[in-house]
Amino acid sequence: MKKIILSTVAVMAMGGSLFAGGKIVEPATPVVAPIVSDHDTSGIYVSGALYYNNVYADDYSWFDDAQNSQDEIAGLTGIVGYNYNEYLAFEARASVELFQEDYADEYHFSFFAKPQYRFRDADNYEDNYFTIYGLIGFGYVNVEGTDGDTPGAPEIVGKTLVDDWQFQYGIGLSYTFVDTDHPENDTGDWSIFVEYTMYMDDESMTPTRLYDYNPNYYDELSMNGLSIGLTYQF
Repeated sequence: MKKIILSTVAVMAMGGSLFAGGKIVEPATPVVAPIVSDHDTSGIYVSGALYYNNVYADDYSWFDDAQNSQDEIAGLTGIVGYNYNEYLAFEARASVELFQEDYADEYHFSFFAKPQYRFRDADNYEDNYFTIYGLIGFGYVNVEGTDGDTPGAPEIVGKTLVDDWQFQYGIGLSYTFVDTDHPENDTGDWSIFVEYTMYMDDESMTPTRLYDYNPNYYDELSMNGLSIGLTYQF
């Protein structure tokens, strides 16, 4: 009988420890540390691109300089960039003209912040992927009058039309070919890209004619362009 009483007391004591203060004490839940990827997306990259730019006063047409104030220019752009992380990069760009059609010679360089989004599986860094990105920053633009296939107005030949820093912006799309020999980072990856950039928007200039055949005077000049290029990630 004593054994039965002692057993009952022991069970009640254990129950009291589980129902402390009249509340059920739940067993502790183990804390699971989040899985953090060790893939490093930062690093330096270089790019080369071909550009096609429109210089115009009031209107433009892509790949057609039929507008009365438009000239077409093509050239090369060199880019040095740094991926701060997978969402943000910074770039410095310099461009050199290869040929111009009519009245304008130009050169420009730019500094951009580059917000970007990679359509990439976070659990698989061996697949190729697309990236959409924006460009926002500032740059220097110089436009000088010249006499091309369609004669420019004599008064602008050799004259600087625009020579100033500009707010600049753009948007682009790239496709990356992943180097699977470097699973720990993006070293060795190649990308092709296409983009649109606005280099200069209604920049003021001294009122002038642009073409010899056109009697109209213009006091603002703009420049935009398309680029296609190739990037290598170090």
